[in-house]
Amino acid sequence: MIVELGDLTDAKILIVDDQRTNVVLLEKILKTWGFEEVTSTIDPRETTALVTSFEPDILLLDLQMPHVDGFEVMGSVRELPQTATMPILVLTADATVASKRKALASGANDFLVKPFDATEVILRIKNLLQTRFLQLKLQSHNELLEDRVKERTAELWSSVTRLEQAENLLKLSQEETVRRLSIAAEFRDDETAKHIVRMSHYCSFLAERAGFDYATTRDIRVASQMHDVGKIATPDAILLKPTSLTDEERLIMQRHPEDGWRILHGSESPVLQLAAEIAYTHHERLDGTGYPRRLRGDDIPLVGRIAAIADVFDALSTHRVYRRAFPLPEVWRMMREGRGTHLDPDLLDVFLDAMDDVIEMKNAHEDELAS
Repeated sequence: MIVELGDLTDAKILIVDDQRTNVVLLEKILKTWGFEEVTSTIDPRETTALVTSFEPDILLLDLQMPHVDGFEVMGSVRELPQTATMPILVLTADATVASKRKALASGANDFLVKPFDATEVILRIKNLLQTRFLQLKLQSHNELLEDRVKERTAELWSSVTRLEQAENLLKLSQEETVRRLSIAAEFRDDETAKHIVRMSHYCSFLAERAGFDYATTRDIRVASQMHDVGKIATPDAILLKPTSLTDEERLIMQRHPEDGWRILHGSESPVLQLAAEIAYTHHERLDGTGYPRRLRGDDIPLVGRIAAIADVFDALSTHRVYRRAFPLPEVWRMMREGRGTHLDPDLLDVFLDAMDDVIEMKNAHEDELAS
């Protein structure tokens, strides 16, 4: 019978048998078939050390040996991490079914009864080594795939990080643009500039309490800073007038929401789109008596209704060129009077219920602006 072994003869084989004649016979058979990497011992107590140092591809093992029998050897060997796929071929004179079952249960992969046929020994070794090398090849392939997955995952996370950094830079750039455009008000009225900052924080606070997510809340804070940007077009004589406005002057002042919308709308930036919506609708009233378009109820965008509450609170609770700030109890009374007619009732309840937090925020930002 012709047995094709190919590259299998490069395999490393360890023989453990207390009978030297058996060891010599196996070594002769293996060398005849081209196996050169063969190590043996007649002392089974050396097996574990030899497996660790020699790293065999297959173990040929006798069962009945002094000091340590083959079953104990297999128990020790199978505890080593490098022997998970190493086949064990048991060669023994004990041909009982019980012995065979015990050997297989102890970790043996195949079983041959002495005296054995040389060709059968080689065929059994060939089959076991083929399985062994296929397993090693698959393991190597899986490790390679795992490494590639790790590399691709690392590349992906790197890309995600770069995108997040770019997005953060873009958001910072947008916020900086909004802030600088809003600063235009400072050159005309320092109190208006302070109002912009406080009002934007009230808006984000109310948006968060109303259930908006973090990103939207942030966008509302940034966008609401531009709610009064249309006042750039309002003459100083009207904007800074220390007394009540005439009907004609009031009509001119009431143009600023539409002027703000004209400045801001048409942008592809979501923040500026939101800013245009807030600028256009923060003076609308639920009963339809607001300006500039006399929108009613839910026709007023939610962000416009949020901005209206924040704007009214800051307007009433701070000094203006034409009057002093109202005491806070009076502010709350006046806002409640506008519940359902001027201001959204649900949002107003949320805002007033959190008034302690609102006052704390008001004081904090007044201290911040003063410093």
